[in-house]
Amino acid sequence: EADEETTSVVVVHDKRKKANPNVQSTSALRKRQARASNADSSHSSEDEDSVGLSYKSKRSAQPEGPRDQGATAELEIETEKDRDAQAIYQKSIDINKELEGKEDDKVYRGLNNYTQFFKKKDSAQGNAASGMVRKGPIRAPANIRSTVRWDYQPDICKDYKETGYCGFGDSCKFLHDRSDYKHGWQMEQEGTGSGHNHGADDSDGDDTKYEIHSDDEELPFKCYICRESFVDPIVTKCKHYFCERCALAQYKKSSRCAICGVQTNGMFNPAKELIARLKTREMEEHDSESD
Repeated sequence: EADEETTSVVVVHDKRKKANPNVQSTSALRKRQARASNADSSHSSEDEDSVGLSYKSKRSAQPEGPRDQGATAELEIETEKDRDAQAIYQKSIDINKELEGKEDDKVYRGLNNYTQFFKKKDSAQGNAASGMVRKGPIRAPANIRSTVRWDYQPDICKDYKETGYCGFGDSCKFLHDRSDYKHGWQMEQEGTGSGHNHGADDSDGDDTKYEIHSDDEELPFKCYICRESFVDPIVTKCKHYFCERCALAQYKKSSRCAICGVQTNGMFNPAKELIARLKTREMEEHDSESD
């Protein structure tokens, strides 16, 4: 009975396979990779999860990118050429040519496509739809990419510049600068001559800018044209004084100033200073005669 109760277990041992060069498999590679991963288990998870990348060559000697290396690249941030003002005006010209001589069909074709009775013509500057001929926005150049920086806000700490002290200290977000350099717009204003003090007027060697001129020396006492006393005096843009009647008669002959030849464009303003000076002289003469 004891022999009948005992159980027997059959264990099958794997036979060691002999190396066969004619049989290829990936199991050995997987085993080696598993052993290598177990050996490198001390490394960080980033190294384990890293992915190897490989790039395949196109086997071409040409460089990447466009063939001209971007020499003919265009600026693509402006309005599309089929939607800008020039394209809209060109479309209106084509519609007017198509409807020329036909009866009005009472069809509304948009705000820009009304019948145009005054037709723009092509010129040497460009076709009729170009911005050089018509009125309106000009198509922006596509071969220029401009970067503009306005320095009207220099971001300089005003307290530190004026007093040399700032309560914020080093934590101030503005620049601590006490230099007296001029801004770009100030230098440009001096270069163009539009400022009040510019050019030769700023030279320290010019002593004439400190002279005080008398008003009597600047204002004339006779008209240059008629050689008589002023009657209703006027002044031109070039600060020359004439009688109103003489200036209008001279303007019929030439629109330039009779003294310096500068173009007046027919602008004659009443000489208020000269009129006031003449009135004071008359009052002084009248007082002297009464005495």
